[in-house]
Amino acid sequence: MPDCKTANAVKLTTNVFRDVNIAFVNELSLMFEKLGIDTLKVLDAAKRKYNFQIHYPGAGVGGPCLPINSYQFLNTAKRIGSELNIIKHSRAINEKMPDHIINLTLDGFKKCNITIKDSTILILGVSYKPDVKDIQLSPAEIIINKLKALGAKIRIYDPYYKDNQVFGIDAEHNIQDILSDVDASIIVTAHKEFQEINPKIFTKMKNPILIDARGVVDTSSANNAGLVFRGLGRSV
Repeated sequence: MPDCKTANAVKLTTNVFRDVNIAFVNELSLMFEKLGIDTLKVLDAAKRKYNFQIHYPGAGVGGPCLPINSYQFLNTAKRIGSELNIIKHSRAINEKMPDHIINLTLDGFKKCNITIKDSTILILGVSYKPDVKDIQLSPAEIIINKLKALGAKIRIYDPYYKDNQVFGIDAEHNIQDILSDVDASIIVTAHKEFQEINPKIFTKMKNPILIDARGVVDTSSANNAGLVFRGLGRSV
């Protein structure tokens, strides 16, 4: 590497590349959802093309690198009089994804003819990415705060934070013991445990509302289990 400035630019570029591409699939997922197209099926087929670099839609982008690195580029561009419109737009898309998850949740409650106020919602996963113990800039915190603002009570389960306090909430030890006490569940992080879960267990909830913000639940399986299922970028 010729110099430290170039080395830093390489690091930022690799992370911002991911942030931008996640925004791309997030924006597509919002459109596909309205068209009744399953985004995951589109991506599964697209990845068979040899030069397609797959990224997946989700509840938002967190962690100590991607969002911060995008803003580093944007701030640098502003300082020197340049514009980075793609990065700016990508950040806006990724930052609005928690709002869309809230809208999916509200739609599920509407389907059940109940209000979200005074309901109890289980957040499944608080880490910013799968299978790690790290909540830095996690979209889960944004979603939790928005749900609280709507009057919902929040419970948390994350296999990496069992019996810990996260975002001021005492996390649960397991899923099974809590389901009968909640009205809805939202999968925010694609932990392996959630990818392997049988959707039928969610029928134990007071209302069978399941929101999948990470594409870990099979739509047909959720519907066959009798759940009121809403998934990001998925057809209802």
